[in-house]
Amino acid sequence: MASDLVIQFADIFQNPTIFPDEKGQLDIVVKNQGDMRFQGPVNLKLYASTDKVLELNSLNTLGTVRGASDLLQGKDELLGSLNGLNVNLRPGQSRTFTIDFAGSDFRTASVVSPGLYYLVGQVESANSNITEGNTNNNLATQIITEGDVVIQWNSILLNAIQLAQTAPPLGARNQAIVHAAIYDAVNAVDRSYKPYLANISASEAAGASKEAAAVEAAYQTLVTVFTDPQFAPPRFFLNQGIRDTLKATFDEQRQRSLAAIPDGAAEDKGIAIGQKVARQILDSRRNDGAITAQGAYTPGSRFGDWQPTFSDGETTNNTTNLAPALLPQWGLVRPFAINSVAQFRPDTLPQYGSPRYAREFNRVKALGSENSTVRTKDQTEIAQFWAYDRGDTFRPPGQLNEVAQEIALAQGNTLEENARLFALLNIAQADAGISAWDTKYSFNQARPITVIRNGDRDNNPNTVADPNWEPLLDTPPFPDYISGHSVFGGVSAEILKLFYGTDNISFDIPSQELPGVARYFGSFSQLAQEDADSRLYGGVHIDSATVDGVQVGKNVGTFVFNNYLTPV
Repeated sequence: MASDLVIQFADIFQNPTIFPDEKGQLDIVVKNQGDMRFQGPVNLKLYASTDKVLELNSLNTLGTVRGASDLLQGKDELLGSLNGLNVNLRPGQSRTFTIDFAGSDFRTASVVSPGLYYLVGQVESANSNITEGNTNNNLATQIITEGDVVIQWNSILLNAIQLAQTAPPLGARNQAIVHAAIYDAVNAVDRSYKPYLANISASEAAGASKEAAAVEAAYQTLVTVFTDPQFAPPRFFLNQGIRDTLKATFDEQRQRSLAAIPDGAAEDKGIAIGQKVARQILDSRRNDGAITAQGAYTPGSRFGDWQPTFSDGETTNNTTNLAPALLPQWGLVRPFAINSVAQFRPDTLPQYGSPRYAREFNRVKALGSENSTVRTKDQTEIAQFWAYDRGDTFRPPGQLNEVAQEIALAQGNTLEENARLFALLNIAQADAGISAWDTKYSFNQARPITVIRNGDRDNNPNTVADPNWEPLLDTPPFPDYISGHSVFGGVSAEILKLFYGTDNISFDIPSQELPGVARYFGSFSQLAQEDADSRLYGGVHIDSATVDGVQVGKNVGTFVFNNYLTPV
């Protein structure tokens, strides 16, 4: 005979918001389902996760560490706990605890996106002398959703990118496929804007549910881009276990989304439209160059040519662990909207012997050093806040989708507006990513860690080598010029500015890299600039890479907004 504590979520009085907002209230019930009384203290903990699996051995927490990339060890976040709660439960008895996110014991989640995530509750005995009959049932999960189906399926997409650890340009391409399909499916019914690609007649769409069309388009494209080998380079094709997990997640969300739509002809027609649109979008992206983008690459031998760095992004004496160039042929992927990457390729990379190069060399050397004495605390936080180089995150394009979710929810977007916003955002991000990778492997500019350690070879009297220099952030495995973060930030800010008709919208956002930290922005341009600056403070890009990157992103965003998904 033994006691057996279990936990379950009960009433949700107010849906929890995302940090730094402090709203939300719900009940958690602790029950003794054993056959013996439980009397003693318990600890009640609450976590946030992008999936239903709690990873305690790699909990997403801050610590005292040597580098920003070492700050986080996992994806899940402890939101708070009630410790030493005295309970006295006979078999079958339960006790209800109210979790109030406006109080001091719990804070709202910062490592998830608001559209869809999971709360995980855990109860455990605080007295080691009290033995439970079963300690494998002390967890419970509760899905939290906000917004319409576009927002919710965007979260499903971001969560999948995190689980799959998708590389940024590939992630941007997958996001564009999914949201182009969602947009065309919704717009086939609404018909207020020009379609991106799909051809659906007015008679086909008459009376169809826009929600059902969006759900099915999202579902069909997600299943394909994450499980079909024709949609990822072989190096990035997922193993069977991850594919099965993602497929089950997509199946579950499809069922949940469709259950909220009344059964009948409207739902059936919407599903049929979603399926047809998804097929058309997916067929248009087959053989677009993505699966051959991780081809052979031989680094140059001249000073300043990009050279592989170590797989941890730093440089040690371990010369057997070099990270190969990431997606060197991605610049050859067929764009979604722009006519050619050449029309957006910049040409202002400073020459190594020039005074401008020396200024940029010395700035990143001083500000971006791991042990910098001139970088401020706020600049260090900025570098860490925007990093998203770990595979176990939404990655940089996804981070900006999470930002767009928060803006869309705050602005009260309609379903039709969200379908168009996220299609514009992700089509533009995808093409900006292709443009960035084209530029990277056209110039093959070495990273700061390489040129600073070999500064005695640059024939510039105003630079001094430091053979032991380390950046604050780990160096990604692809060339410096131009900065991908800056391109993605620039294009996202431009789309948001043009969509809302103003740059001056204020907002604050959290980061998966710094749980419990939020940053405030007074405009979209400020966000883009800080995202770009973060790469200088992190020691992974020179100024030209960030400045030109933002401008390329803005140029791509303007082109996409002015030429695609325009009013009928």
